[in-house]
Amino acid sequence: MSVIKRFFKRNSHNKLFKGLAGFGRALNRLYENRNHDLYSNGEFTVLKKISKLKPAVIIDGGANIGKYTLVCNELMPNTLIYSLEPVKDTFKLLSQNVSTHENIVAVQKGLYKTNTSKEINIFNSNTHSSLVDIQGLSYESTQKQTIELTKGDDFLKEHKIDEVDLLKIDVEGAEFDALLGFDEHISNGKIKMIQFEYGYINITTKKLLIDFYNYFESKGYLLGKIFPKTVEFRKYEFKYEDFLGPNFIAVKKTETDLINLLEKK
Repeated sequence: MSVIKRFFKRNSHNKLFKGLAGFGRALNRLYENRNHDLYSNGEFTVLKKISKLKPAVIIDGGANIGKYTLVCNELMPNTLIYSLEPVKDTFKLLSQNVSTHENIVAVQKGLYKTNTSKEINIFNSNTHSSLVDIQGLSYESTQKQTIELTKGDDFLKEHKIDEVDLLKIDVEGAEFDALLGFDEHISNGKIKMIQFEYGYINITTKKLLIDFYNYFESKGYLLGKIFPKTVEFRKYEFKYEDFLGPNFIAVKKTETDLINLLEKK
């Protein structure tokens, strides 16, 4: 057996094995759900499940033009939804898209660890803007714009929000900084569930999945990955540090009914 293994190892760098390796990587991306379509990647399933609990407040951080917000509203029309989008032209589209819904509050700000203003990189598509100078892209940003950023804890106090049922953060690499802005409310267990993105951009930010695990576990939250039909709550392992993303979710450990609901297939 050792002779056979040695033979394959010595001859692994050839066209056949290269093709098999590529197929294996593609299969792993599929298995680990590298999918940004909210209707098929499990995000819609999560929203359908939590709609049964009649959440009072949802915050959509990085709302873009409002697709996720509008799905939340479709499933939970009585929920108060705050949609934050800092980029001027994108915010205009967001405002237009949600203007007929009284329960949706559009806010032209981004989420961050402090109250400040920063330059953001804007790309051709209005679905892509980032505070991060992303390395390794095959294209470059087309312009920069100064945006206003708000600390989450201060935002909640300003709007007199005591508890949040779902905080969704999709801010193109600044997720960890946005989380830190809510540190007071997270520490006090005032945010039941937090969804955030993790992926290739984290190679640039140097914020690894283990950093999110360590943070949430220290705050009494259970961390899981969103799959098409379930949320798989699992302990951290090196193999999950694959930058495939896209969506993870943290839930207060005391919210056992919510955890069981999300795990159910």
